[in-house]
Amino acid sequence: MRMISAVALSFALALAFSMSFSGEADAKKKASSAKNKACVGTTIDGKKVKFSCKATQNCCFDGLMAKGNCTPKGQVCF
Repeated sequence: MRMISAVALSFALALAFSMSFSGEADAKKKASSAKNKACVGTTIDGKKVKFSCKATQNCCFDGLMAKGNCTPKGQVCF
């Protein structure tokens, strides 16, 4: 019974940990191009990852997978 509880607790903590690192990334518009903006996200180990999105989109970054993506304005980052 204790083993099942330990496994369930570790799964819940891993899920909560991964959910806390996904979200919107920092975005800065480039002066040279008004159509795109530079996005920067931080991975779990502190490395910066740069990617770009269109000016009409939100920057989203998954720190666990170290992957950035773009979503239309008004949609939630997963």
